[in-house]
Amino acid sequence: MLQLLKATGKVRIETLSSTDTYEIYFHIPIAFEDQVPVSLKIESEDLLHYRFLRLAPPNVIAAATMQKSASAVINWESWVLIRRIKNAALEIPAYIQLPTREQLPENTRKWLRSTSCVQVDAPIVQEKALLVKNNTDNLRTLSNSIVRYCYSEIPGEFPHDPTGFSAVYALKWGNSCTGHAHAGAALFRANGVPARVLLNIFTNYPKPMDMHWIIDYYIPGYNWQKMETSQNIDLLSPGKVVVVMVCEPEAENPLFYPNGIDSYWYSSDPAVGIPQWGHGHLSESGPGYSLPENDIEELYSLSLSVWERFVDARGIHLSDTQQNNLDTACAFQQAALSHLQSKSVDNGRAALRDALENLEAIQLNPIQTIYFDDFENGVNGWTHGGTGDEWELGVPAYIPDNNFTAHSGNNCWGTDLDNTYENNADNWLMSPVINLESLSCAYLSVYIRNSLAGDDYHRTYDDPLWMEITADGQTFLPLCTYMGGLNDDPEIYDKGGWSFLALDLFRYIGEKVQIRFRMRSNADQAYEGVHIDDFRVYGRMK
Repeated sequence: MLQLLKATGKVRIETLSSTDTYEIYFHIPIAFEDQVPVSLKIESEDLLHYRFLRLAPPNVIAAATMQKSASAVINWESWVLIRRIKNAALEIPAYIQLPTREQLPENTRKWLRSTSCVQVDAPIVQEKALLVKNNTDNLRTLSNSIVRYCYSEIPGEFPHDPTGFSAVYALKWGNSCTGHAHAGAALFRANGVPARVLLNIFTNYPKPMDMHWIIDYYIPGYNWQKMETSQNIDLLSPGKVVVVMVCEPEAENPLFYPNGIDSYWYSSDPAVGIPQWGHGHLSESGPGYSLPENDIEELYSLSLSVWERFVDARGIHLSDTQQNNLDTACAFQQAALSHLQSKSVDNGRAALRDALENLEAIQLNPIQTIYFDDFENGVNGWTHGGTGDEWELGVPAYIPDNNFTAHSGNNCWGTDLDNTYENNADNWLMSPVINLESLSCAYLSVYIRNSLAGDDYHRTYDDPLWMEITADGQTFLPLCTYMGGLNDDPEIYDKGGWSFLALDLFRYIGEKVQIRFRMRSNADQAYEGVHIDDFRVYGRMK
């Protein structure tokens, strides 16, 4: 069976930007397992254009370029095709032996790690993991115990300040769906079962809501299965949610919210900050179709091929011929949606084929790396300076966390590799010149380990980090929201780790640029500071 779901979202910008144009990044439905978007429409009076930014597969976020205004609202609408499978609760046997690590596929084992949000090796997690296991060797018994424990024993409240969304906070005091999911994932991982958290929109919820966190845990022989820990639902069936992000372990080491989920709502401008996205999302069921298996697979495969190519081509610099192909493909996409909404499956399939034919004719050049530095081969043209400058390149050796290593290799840049950063500092680290000429699109990614004073949840930035860009070495424009916030509460076990950040550089195509990391501190307590590794700029040639 196939079914259409309609998902809508609203993003609000409530402060004036510091630049004439700026980017807003936000979540949209993604192609994942049994779901694939058929269409996406993004609208705002202040919208100039939008593109998509690919993260670790299958994650995709929108990057909207906005013009300066006192306030702005971005509305989006996506129709998602769900390939419904049989009820997993009826298909999966009542007894499945708990796997050993060696029995797990290699690509699932990273979801056994301890992170800032899912603190597997924290004493309270280990204690509760033994409690829910209760000596069973049956994964199904364990999963039922975990979902019941999270539902009944984690109240939906935040009685402790500072606020956090981690497993430890949830198990000690309570939490929203975010902490419920992190706690459930931690209990699975502590018992040797890979578990990841998914961000999604619930279907058929009666009023606009925040996006919602659930668990995806691995059952050998039956792939990943969804669990709703805050509503006591194991083996959640397709069609109940529209997934917008599958969390990599790096997404559990926050750049923004302390002991929360990293997530991907942010802007290119510290003056704008994190856009308001709460209480703005809905999903509702659309028409369904009972079709032969071959027809289901063909419609799903066509929709997936169209979506993947649309994501690559939308909003980038194209030739007139390529743009005409894209416009024609988009018209066929809308026609396909209309046909599917009216249950005209044959016409919908034909329109999807026409859309795919036009998208394939665009023939984009492949993504290639424009600049990369893993900092294993010396300074390579990076410079640093400013007040209280202690930026240095080498092996991190700060004693309070002797397990801290570079993200890859041995070396990284840090504000001080063997001590805390300076008080009353305002310093920077700047890349060499990077050539963005002759590109149709450009992006930046970097791994950051962030231990700075402040609390982004309450929008206080005592010691912020942000990023800037310059084309002339004199005028610097902001590239990203302030990053800062360390939950230093001794009652919350904080694993810490490397976070992945990706940014869109579309506005700077055609120029030669430099990227600058800037950190500022006040006179109060200082921490480990900022560490940077695996810096990459990439894009497509025209």
